[in-house]
Amino acid sequence: MIVYSNKIIRFVNEIKSSVKTILSKELCLKNSRERFFDRRQEASYPIRVVIYNNKSMLGYFDSEFYELGFHECLMHASREQLNNVIRHELAHYMIFIEYGQGIQPHGAVFRAFCQQMGWGEEVYKATCMVSECHTSEEETSIFRKVKKLMALATSSNKNEAEQAMIKSQQLLLKHNIEYMGGEDDEKVFLKRIMKQKKASAKMRSIAIILETFFVSTVYRRTGDFIYLEILGSAVNIEIAEYVASILDYELDKFWNHAQNYANLKGTIAKNSFFLGLAKGYCNKIQALKREYNSEVTHALMVVEKKLIDAKAMAYERLSSAKSRANYCSKSSSLGEQMGRQLNIKSAINNSSNCSKAEIAYSG
Repeated sequence: MIVYSNKIIRFVNEIKSSVKTILSKELCLKNSRERFFDRRQEASYPIRVVIYNNKSMLGYFDSEFYELGFHECLMHASREQLNNVIRHELAHYMIFIEYGQGIQPHGAVFRAFCQQMGWGEEVYKATCMVSECHTSEEETSIFRKVKKLMALATSSNKNEAEQAMIKSQQLLLKHNIEYMGGEDDEKVFLKRIMKQKKASAKMRSIAIILETFFVSTVYRRTGDFIYLEILGSAVNIEIAEYVASILDYELDKFWNHAQNYANLKGTIAKNSFFLGLAKGYCNKIQALKREYNSEVTHALMVVEKKLIDAKAMAYERLSSAKSRANYCSKSSSLGEQMGRQLNIKSAINNSSNCSKAEIAYSG
């Protein structure tokens, strides 16, 4: 996952400074505050740097996002090692600009470019593998507890189901308060969880529901695709990604049920249904939150404020767009009704974190 904190932001700025120095002094390329130009100065490209902790190499270049990624452990590396990793990833960037996709990552072209620049094995092999980071036992325990409470939330006993839903929300809230108050320099994480050719009401519906699990959601367009990104604590992201995978698979079944039940047809009806379903589910969660005491309500406000601050840290320039899609009131109302009865049911498998799951609907 991509990592953010005040300390990491300072590290990103340090890397950007080194990137610009290498671009100008070693590659002889003109650069500005956030971009650099190719050798012919016909096109400019972004200097976009992120820090991550979930991959097994020290760096990467992602041509889809024009993104240079560096492992968090490099914060403790020597200046020479860090600069060699930067050179290695810039080499990938330059080769992509010159040849596009399809070039073998560390083949003859890459080696020839490094030799041309006078960069030796210390650059060519700079992104050696590192040990993968593992989720802490505490985070894994919280994830399992929330999944079990989600399973109880599908109980036919309405009171038991509502209490399980409240407890799952309170458990997540407690974790967030402890997590966000535990360090002076709090870390937040970002993960890209959905990729589509274009935005859809189904994706928006999923994003709306995920925000009830204490994550922020952002749509990120790059090239021919749009991504749904989620931002929050490591546990929140793991739970939200788990829920998103269930919703992505199951929401179409809800739509098929609604079509047969109410003879609904067409894209407008389908889009209205998905957004109505998300509204109904969120209304149910808001109603449950009203049962919190004043102390918990204040804690909830603190967490929500922290998420707003985290989004501002991760996205310097964030714009918003309003949908102007047509609307079907009948389909939306049915979606709301089904959303109020929607529960995310997990089939717990103690031997694996990859449990089977489904959406439960009583109606």
